[in-house]
Order: sequence, then structure tokens, then C-alpha cells
Amino acid sequence: MAGTEFYARLREERLRLELSRERAAEIAGVSPRTVRRWETEIPMPVDALIALASQGYDAQYVCTGQRSANRKAALRGTREMPEAYTPEEIDWIVRLRRLKPAEREQAKAMLDVLVPRRRRKLR
Repeated sequence: MAGTEFYARLREERLRLELSRERAAEIAGVSPRTVRRWETEIPMPVDALIALASQGYDAQYVCTGQRSANRKAALRGTREMPEAYTPEEIDWIVRLRRLKPAEREQAKAMLDVLVPRRRRKLR
């Protein structure tokens, strides 16, 4: 089970950074097929994870499931973020980012109807 979670977190980080398998493969110096295998079935070498970490992968999270303190600090001051996104949330974010501006506005309007934003109290 722990290995399966590692593979899922590795894929989650690639998607969070909006990297294709081809781009991740280029960074790590391997083929896209190898990246696919790393995300599903085989261990990856540490030097490949280091190369990916230099491009923004949270290596601590991939290995342990815990976000690194540096990543958490970078998020402070922004909207509160969950420790990790679910695969479904990652899919939603990826699809949202693919929308054209007009489609994005439609999606925002639909969300505002389904889940109204909280109004801030004026001081």
C-alpha cells in the first residue's frame, strides 16, 4: 500500500506543476514511458527525484505524504490550502486550467450559484 501511495503522490506532484509526462521525462533524463512506470509500478532512482525537486516537486511529500515545511511556508499568507488534494480535486483543477477565458467565467458563475461565496464582514 505504501508503494501505491508513493506512485500516486508522484503523479499528483507532476499534475500540480502542470507538467506533461514528456516534460517530466526530459527533466529527469528518461523516457515518458519510464515516468509512467514510476507513477504506477516501479521505484524511481533518487537522482531522478532530485532533478524533479529542482523543478518544484515536493520530494518530502512524494516520499512521506507530509508536505515540506518550506512548501507550507510559501503558502502562508495566501488562502488556506489543504495538505494535499484528492485525485478528484486534481482532475478538476487540471480541467479548469484548460478552459478558455469565457468558459472559465461560465464555470465561476455556476459555482457561485451552487456554492455562494462567503461575504466578508466590513470593518
